[in-house]
Amino acid sequence: MNGATMRTALSILLAVLAGLLAALSLVGARAEALVHTPEPLQRIAGPMSEDPGLRETLPAELGEVVGEGLPDGLPGFLESPVAGLVQQAAGGLVTDERFPAAWSAALEQTRVDWTDRMDLLAGADGREGPEGTAEDAGTVHLQTAPLLDLGIERLGESASELPGGEAVSQALQDGLQAAVEDSAVLSVDLSVPDPETVDTAAVVWTVANLYRWPWMAGTSVVLLLLALMLAPRCRRGTPLVVGGIAVLGAGVAARWALGRMGPAADLEGFARAAAGSLLAGVREEAMPDTLLLIVGGGVLAALGPLTVLLSGRRSRPAGTRR
Repeated sequence: MNGATMRTALSILLAVLAGLLAALSLVGARAEALVHTPEPLQRIAGPMSEDPGLRETLPAELGEVVGEGLPDGLPGFLESPVAGLVQQAAGGLVTDERFPAAWSAALEQTRVDWTDRMDLLAGADGREGPEGTAEDAGTVHLQTAPLLDLGIERLGESASELPGGEAVSQALQDGLQAAVEDSAVLSVDLSVPDPETVDTAAVVWTVANLYRWPWMAGTSVVLLLLALMLAPRCRRGTPLVVGGIAVLGAGVAARWALGRMGPAADLEGFARAAAGSLLAGVREEAMPDTLLLIVGGGVLAALGPLTVLLSGRRSRPAGTRR
């Protein structure tokens, strides 16, 4: 293998690495914003509150929890009216004007809970988590406390019309608040990412290193420049073509992976509806970035032949005519 061939091979390798790092830096920038700032999740998951499947399953899910948490020893003449009020309060939850604010608070609690668990799993040195960690600790757990609080508040408002008025209302709210604090539905595991297909350790490592995306972007530029410098003059466009194809391929692969995302097979009811709606929001948010990678990679690859053409013109001796 002569020197020109070796330089070409090395420039191709550097160009591939540059393209992949460029794609990863874009993904890392988006993911870091999603994990560490409130706005992206609110934008992605805010519309979930309008999802028909979620609006259908959520009242039943929370109504069951509230119903099971009713204080013991209610007078017999109140049991039936209170049970009816529970169904009424739950059924009107999603149409209550306070529901969007409660949903927004639930999303922010969900984000904070997940990032806290990622930090706990990563440990102080960012490499290993505590022993005895639950297998599902790497998944997103929807925090429904603000929604339950709204449901209990609605029930209290309705109960104030029962015999005993404000006293009954306050007793119900106090009893329910204490009862639901230990309820499993306060934290609904959405199995996102699916623990059957994505290793928790890989998720923890990825989240712990998201802050490195600017370094990946800078390294990508440096590698591409090195690839162009190493390539022989007659093959100066090859690194651009190869790097562009790498970026384009990363965009196609990401688009394909996003299209295959779906709720875990074992999820049912409210958890399945919520997971499906969340993944749909992530897909809608990320698809434009995959298109950006595909178009950007195509443009970079197209610059390769143009670079060769311009290089050939510059190398032609002055005064040469055809």
